[in-house]
Amino acid sequence: MFKTNLASNMKHQYWYLSVTANGAGEHVEYVLAAEFDVDKGPTVKYQYPRRIEGDEELLAELMLPDQAHAREEDWTVFFLHKRPKSSNVRGHSASREHNSMLYALNLANTKITSDAKRGAIVRAIAICTRHSFIQIYKPILLLAMTEYFENLNIDVLKTLYQSLNAMDISSMPSFEPYEKQILSSNSMRNLFVERFHVQQLQPLIERTKGVHPHNSILSHDGVKASLNKYDTHFYESKIKFNNLDIPMRIPVDSFPDCVGDPSPMLLLTTILNAPPKSFSVIHPHLTTSGSKTHPLIVLINALLTEKRIVFMGPGRAAKDVVDAVLSACSLISSGILRGFSHRAYPYTDLSKIDQLIHVPGYIAGVTNPAFENHPSWWDILCNIETGEVRISKFIKQPERLSHGVPLSVSRSAVAGLGNLPDASFIEDIKPMVLNRYGEDAIRGRFRKFISQFIQLCAAYDEAHGLDSALIGSRGLWPVMEQGYVISGHGYVWTDQQQKTRDLNHYMYVIEGWKKTTNYKNYTFDLQRLVPIPVANMDLQHQIDRLRKLRMSSSSSAEIFDAIRDVVVKPDQITQLLACLPQSQDGLLPIAAGLFHTHEEVRYSAAEIMNRIRDHEAGRHFYDELGLFHKLAFERLYRKIAEADSWS
Repeated sequence: MFKTNLASNMKHQYWYLSVTANGAGEHVEYVLAAEFDVDKGPTVKYQYPRRIEGDEELLAELMLPDQAHAREEDWTVFFLHKRPKSSNVRGHSASREHNSMLYALNLANTKITSDAKRGAIVRAIAICTRHSFIQIYKPILLLAMTEYFENLNIDVLKTLYQSLNAMDISSMPSFEPYEKQILSSNSMRNLFVERFHVQQLQPLIERTKGVHPHNSILSHDGVKASLNKYDTHFYESKIKFNNLDIPMRIPVDSFPDCVGDPSPMLLLTTILNAPPKSFSVIHPHLTTSGSKTHPLIVLINALLTEKRIVFMGPGRAAKDVVDAVLSACSLISSGILRGFSHRAYPYTDLSKIDQLIHVPGYIAGVTNPAFENHPSWWDILCNIETGEVRISKFIKQPERLSHGVPLSVSRSAVAGLGNLPDASFIEDIKPMVLNRYGEDAIRGRFRKFISQFIQLCAAYDEAHGLDSALIGSRGLWPVMEQGYVISGHGYVWTDQQQKTRDLNHYMYVIEGWKKTTNYKNYTFDLQRLVPIPVANMDLQHQIDRLRKLRMSSSSSAEIFDAIRDVVVKPDQITQLLACLPQSQDGLLPIAAGLFHTHEEVRYSAAEIMNRIRDHEAGRHFYDELGLFHKLAFERLYRKIAEADSWS
């Protein structure tokens, strides 16, 4: 990730390895082998099918981490940036970032033998792929390493390269943004199952034509039994390597900044279990609640505002700090923001510090405790061994707010800090982590937090009358709600005082985020989004109103009637389902309408529920409902059907 030649026209000069896109679309573009030579140090032994331009010594160091000889096995990850092509299109750098680098998965092995100098042989193999789901390659990399120790030959790399690129994913389904959001936010195993194994299902699809839509092919016992073993969060393929068929489970809901499958549990547990400690350094972007700000909030704010962050694991294996960096990038991205992995150095060491400290907003993993003693090298240091988060005394303080003074707020609102979104987040996430909730639920809570933060930013711009890339015809909502069938947009507050207090509380973090590259990436992506299915109401806002507010019967009736009238087509129902993840009680906000005081509203809720039940993904949401709600729906739906038959 470091440049191969100094760019004199750049403000921050540093090194990174540069690769040229081959345009062939292979799964894996390079396979590399390195070894530790007692006389020469780390060296690259082989590169296949072509050489990577740049500093081979640096490449070898990335493949052979410090103390690799002390461990039988260690895994690291590093990134290679593709050489940019010239373009005169304004903003092309933001769009290019999607596919501007390769993800490298590296396995380092040590074999103790009396035949070697110093009694050990240390070798590494890395594969460089365009896919962020690098974890699928671990089994085959282990097999290749075993063979490489037995046969020190480039033919091993050639066979590995050919095997990896022969993997067939031609029939792997693709998903639209809202569909992908549903997959990533819900653990139901058979979501969109009709799009998998289409050839096997086609005969049954033909035989069941004319069956009521909600009574899909999965209701047939034989098909149901055969497909229950599938988890549609993954596409199943295989790789043949040395006459072995190795099954591959490829995640279909992965995002560019969600690299590999690092578990965030160790990092979060360590931070949340750390003894309470006040911060001696106060920074407006970070310590939003003063010296008592929770360290996890400080870390999240640091990631959002692109501070230089070090995850340090003194004496730990390199894979532990790699996991911490990748977990942090994945959680803060949540499939919504992007650009964190482009600043990530999952593992680095002291030899690269002169270049690293000049990289704006880097996120690095280190095992050497010397980093702790040099606070000028970093802005935030997170010790993954103790859970301590530190703010450097040398951190640069932000400039004054661009818009002037904060909004006015009452004393009582200022005093109620316990209800702030970050305090609510910690109250939710701590028991989830410590009681070992599923990772899907924890990632879902992070996603909700990031979504809320972005909505706060848009509301902040609106409240201050600022020109904003977040608001407008291609933003989160139009400027004046033109054409909305029901008023209301954005974050839902219980009252105006709470809104003002929250915007004042987060104003420095918001201002800090708006100066970052991931803000630019996010607003660029907003402009490129295809028109959303439901454009004449803020669907998320109305669902959040049902969740969070105590409304009059007439206000809630207005919401249910609007959803009934607007959310009709399959893609519109998909957008509605994306607003109703399992971690936020699924269909319960809609199901509550089945018990509304007004009969007409109950019928509206039943119509909405019926459309959901008939939807390819919605029927799984319906199956998750309790019997009480299902019986209420069935009773109302029968009345609707009887009324239709008489009309």
